[in-house]
Amino acid sequence: MRALDRRRWVLTGAVVVSIILIAGALIVFAGADPLLGLQGLVDGVSSSPYRIGEVLVGAVPIGIVALTLIPALRAGVFSVGAEGQIVVGAIFATAAVFAVNRMLDGGAPALLLWVAGFVAGAVGGGLMALLPAFLTVRWRVNEILSTLLLNYLAAGFLGWTLRTWLATDAETATPQSDELPDAASLPSLIPGTRAHWGVLLVVVLAVVFLVWQRSAASTRLSVFASRPKLALRLGATRSRTVYSTMLVSGLGAGVVGWIQVAGVNDRLLSSVSGGVGFSGIAVALLGALAPIGIVAAALFFSALSAGAVGMQSATGTVPSSIAEVIKGVLLMGVACIAAYQRQPAAVVAPAEPVVADAPDGPDAPGPIATAEAEEARA
Repeated sequence: MRALDRRRWVLTGAVVVSIILIAGALIVFAGADPLLGLQGLVDGVSSSPYRIGEVLVGAVPIGIVALTLIPALRAGVFSVGAEGQIVVGAIFATAAVFAVNRMLDGGAPALLLWVAGFVAGAVGGGLMALLPAFLTVRWRVNEILSTLLLNYLAAGFLGWTLRTWLATDAETATPQSDELPDAASLPSLIPGTRAHWGVLLVVVLAVVFLVWQRSAASTRLSVFASRPKLALRLGATRSRTVYSTMLVSGLGAGVVGWIQVAGVNDRLLSSVSGGVGFSGIAVALLGALAPIGIVAAALFFSALSAGAVGMQSATGTVPSSIAEVIKGVLLMGVACIAAYQRQPAAVVAPAEPVVADAPDGPDAPGPIATAEAEEARA
């Protein structure tokens, strides 16, 4: 075990060094000074309050998607449909805000519009998530395939929406909706920046999932991923697990759609998702499904994208797409580390729990030990 821990630390250090070397090599190949590029990267993140606000704006949607993916990924349900769920949530939220404001002759209060957008966005994302969950439970359709294909269906629905019933009457270069009422926009968190109060939602979700991870429900999902028969004895049926975990991720993605419309763009655009759904999956894996780790990873991903723009401005030759290369190298390293983390369970077999003649009271075996013993006897 100690040797394995040492290998993990060595591998983690190798990943960090590899990221630094690859970033430096890309800067050199682009014909720029690595030190100048690094300075531009730092300045692009922290040179002004506006830059800091951009990091927060980028981290909010990624963090929400990643946090709400924790139950699904912990249960081994791998959904890649957050992109489509964000799109549908944004459409529902935009339509709801316009409908409520129209019903009140344009005088709807801000709180009512926020609640309407939040609830409608969550409902839209949740419905979009329940469809592949139904296909998985009813006909055992692979959830990765169904959610991936539904992303294209959602994109087509968005394009049709922005050309028909939600299209603006103004002449614009790209399809878009009318601007939301001023009262529907999320207030700014940092004056002079685009950072909005959606940042607090990330904090709340992180605390909620931090507490949830200590619950019996979290344990059942972890058991379901590796030993479904044992999880069934603990009350975690396949249908209930798939529906509940995918619904949670869909609700979160739908809320992100509302946040992107009301907090960033102030209108519905064809680029409302912006790859946030796929980035959320990467951040969830990078954060090891731990809420604190996910928040840190979301900030890192957002800072990397914002800093790459500053690097491009400082050097003039390094493209901002270098951030995507660094993210890819980082995720490959995370995959290697995850492979090592699974080795102890395969190398060291857990002792069989003894439940016969076990005492009652606080020293009695828990439900997992009891179910394991029953499964062994069966």
